[in-house]
Amino acid sequence: MGRISRRQLLKLGVMGSTGLLLGMRFPDSDMGASTESATNNPSMLHPLVHISSDGDIVLFAQNPEMGQGVKTSLPMILAEELDVRLKDIAVRQADWIPGQDLQFSGGSLSIRLNYRAMREAGAAARQMLMQAAAARWQLPVDTLSTGNGYVFDASGKYSGSYGDLAADAAQLGIPIDVRLKQPADFSVIGRSHSDVDTESIITGKPLFGLDLNLPGMLYAAIRRSPVSDGEVASFKSEATLAVPGVKAVLALSNKEYGGRIIQPNSPGFVSGIAVLAENTWAAMQGARALEVDWRNPPELENTGSLYERFRAGLDREAVEVRRDGDPESLTQADDDRFEEVYQVPLLAHVPMEPMNCTAQYSDGKAELWAPTQNPGGLAETVATALDISADAVVVHVMRSGGAFGRRYYSDFAVEAALLAKLSGLPVMVVWSREDDIRHDYFRPAGVHRIRATVDEHGVIASWQHKLAGHSRTAYLEREDPPWDSELDQYTFPAGFVPNLLLEHVFIPSRIPLGQWRSIAPSANIFVACSAIDELAHRAGQDPAAFLLRLVGEQESVRISERFSLDTARLRAVILKAVEMAGWRQPLGWRDGQTRHGRGIAACYDQGSWVAEVAEVSIHGEKLKVDRVVAIVDCGRVINPQGAAAQVEGAIYEGLSAALMGEVTVREGVVEQSNFHDYRMLRIDQAPTIEIHFIDSDREPRGLGEPPLPPLAPAVCNAIFAATGQRVRQLPLKSRFTV
Repeated sequence: MGRISRRQLLKLGVMGSTGLLLGMRFPDSDMGASTESATNNPSMLHPLVHISSDGDIVLFAQNPEMGQGVKTSLPMILAEELDVRLKDIAVRQADWIPGQDLQFSGGSLSIRLNYRAMREAGAAARQMLMQAAAARWQLPVDTLSTGNGYVFDASGKYSGSYGDLAADAAQLGIPIDVRLKQPADFSVIGRSHSDVDTESIITGKPLFGLDLNLPGMLYAAIRRSPVSDGEVASFKSEATLAVPGVKAVLALSNKEYGGRIIQPNSPGFVSGIAVLAENTWAAMQGARALEVDWRNPPELENTGSLYERFRAGLDREAVEVRRDGDPESLTQADDDRFEEVYQVPLLAHVPMEPMNCTAQYSDGKAELWAPTQNPGGLAETVATALDISADAVVVHVMRSGGAFGRRYYSDFAVEAALLAKLSGLPVMVVWSREDDIRHDYFRPAGVHRIRATVDEHGVIASWQHKLAGHSRTAYLEREDPPWDSELDQYTFPAGFVPNLLLEHVFIPSRIPLGQWRSIAPSANIFVACSAIDELAHRAGQDPAAFLLRLVGEQESVRISERFSLDTARLRAVILKAVEMAGWRQPLGWRDGQTRHGRGIAACYDQGSWVAEVAEVSIHGEKLKVDRVVAIVDCGRVINPQGAAAQVEGAIYEGLSAALMGEVTVREGVVEQSNFHDYRMLRIDQAPTIEIHFIDSDREPRGLGEPPLPPLAPAVCNAIFAATGQRVRQLPLKSRFTV
């Protein structure tokens, strides 16, 4: 049984006297629902379900689709409780809805935020349709049932389609208590379904931002300052204007439109020269033909010196993020204490579809077509740059060809909006791959030091984790302290070690930083699980057994006053990984020159528990990751096919980063520019991946990010098992041929 509050289900009414309209919302949001046109009203409250008099069911998907499968999973949840076939629900991507603060995709939150509300809305609609049928047929409602979009009576004498009953149902009051299906009765949830956009993707139907074509639209390519906070000193455009198809050359200075950070968490664009043309080829050729002199700040960033500052920072006084017990006294008293330093690099996002956005502007209003993770933030950022109200910005959300956190920011949309205003024409800004890599907002780098001791019982007695690095929070000018985005009080193994100290040393840097898939855990889990493996071997213990002893036998561990971690679920994924990977079975030798190793790592991230075992083979200096076994407890799995794709994608991206991912900066300029020097995993490098989901009746949790953090430490621990060599600095290409 579910109870629908007024704040969760605001409006159910007649749609032009022909159908049933459900306006759903989430708790803590006070916008009202619109009952105007369901097909063409960008201010409609969302998610929205419309059942028309002809039986058509339309779901407006609130969260932007970027490959995580939310446009498929949401209608599955609705179809389950509404008791219709999935193919009978048409899914449309919703435009931005002003005032809706949960309309974003990030943090593996889309299904977590939608699951309960979507179930209750579907169940409420089904219950109202049954009540409408009961009134029409003069029968008790408990003698009726539903299936495939119809209401039936027990005798088989009466039946009515949802479309036929929709208008009557719309006249009824919203039920406060709704009866949700029992999991044993699920027929849609838990079954595999292909992505709802598959046909459009395969056949090339307009779907992505780059597919858009507006009448009179121009295409823009921008020569941006190679240094992120540089400015245009002077430029010559004669050669550019001579390129056939080039229509205009316009200068863009971020100092005129909000600066480097337009508002907290909303980076501005990089200053440069925009070339507007009839097609992308002319625009890009025109941009290359520009002669530009740049004015750079007096001090320029270099990652080499940045890492030196990070390492020096380990000896500086730090901000204490968390303290349990007295870790220093144990560490200082133990002559055999463990102490090692780990280093992680800057990482780029490199989604397959580079940044792009189309905008038009007139009469103080802007309209944008954007592949974005964050339409509300995009609207507010554009409004600030244009000096108009956010309500004067319309955002049509396009499907994103990958994002991984990069499309949470709006610099590319601000560029399009400004150029549309300056030119008076619709403008599509198209980034090249070089633009995409050189002007990214990177995963922060850092240098970490772990000091730890193991007691006479072979259990970790003290743990000190000190991180020296720059800060995403500081770069984005948030009010939170710099450590907040890099090493928080929940960082593993907080709560599992009685004497623990987490510290952060902030090293200022102007290198652009942003969200990246799994963000801080992508670095911190590598450090923690690598050090735990080292401690296991120093103690003469099996690494999996040592990890299980750290987790313990208790059912939960209190991490903070407000949060307890379900230790049993963490222990369960580790045990299952040991079993499915054949952990205690020897790998053997293929020949006298190839060495093999197996490593394990685990984490809790975004509400889910993941354990991974990696198997590697090393022939000379050639490293190959042969197999990855992933055990995932993410609660109830909505779409097994989509869930497996999420896990595979996270593992592949994590492996790309572990093997090859590294951004370096010299004299303020990013040195990498394309896939030849910022390499991603190729098909011949891909390991065999085995995925096992823990069966669960609990509500679904995050999935897009949690499988990534354990990958790197599992691989590095496997390398040690094979070679006896420890890897404490990523990427692995610096040590091996990959």
